[in-house]
Amino acid sequence: METEFKFRLDDTSVFDRIVENAEIKAVGIDEVETIEMKATYYDTVDYDLRNKGIAFRTRMEDDRCTATVKWDVNVSKGLHKREEFNLVVSDERFADNPKIDFFVSSDAYDVLKDAAGDKELLKIIEMEFVRRQFKVDTGKSISCISVDEGTIHHHDGHEIPICELEIEWYYGDEDDFMWLANMIREKYALEAEDMSKLQRAFE
Repeated sequence: METEFKFRLDDTSVFDRIVENAEIKAVGIDEVETIEMKATYYDTVDYDLRNKGIAFRTRMEDDRCTATVKWDVNVSKGLHKREEFNLVVSDERFADNPKIDFFVSSDAYDVLKDAAGDKELLKIIEMEFVRRQFKVDTGKSISCISVDEGTIHHHDGHEIPICELEIEWYYGDEDDFMWLANMIREKYALEAEDMSKLQRAFE
């Protein structure tokens, strides 16, 4: 299960202000990490996955490739909760010819198979963005605060900018995570984002 808040930004300067926030520094933060990301999303020609609320992607994070399936999405006021399954891909060529069978030992396989059957999976969306992130350990919960800036490339040629802040709950006390996220939301007057990057690609 993935649990995170998403906020739409006009620019990424708010992230730098959060990094310097004394209240957040006091609970303990890691160094800011910068990651180059390139994501590719797949679906059938009939968009069977999208129609069932399923996202299937591969993503390069610097030099590591991960295949991810997300489903059973629940969104309210910027809080996104969804089932998620990830596998590290050792062969980067997987991104050019993805197979559902790769997930055969997981619940994600059944989710994909029920939605798409044996249909061919095609590249529908590509994204390139830079993520800056740091972890926050309050002693009760561990979360990750990140900012993404880049571009969504739709297969029909149009592009959409990415500029958003995410606060993801890793583990620990969920109420403590909610306190942290709501404190940041209120202090910086953040605008909740109820759409995922993939959903925004179809705006």
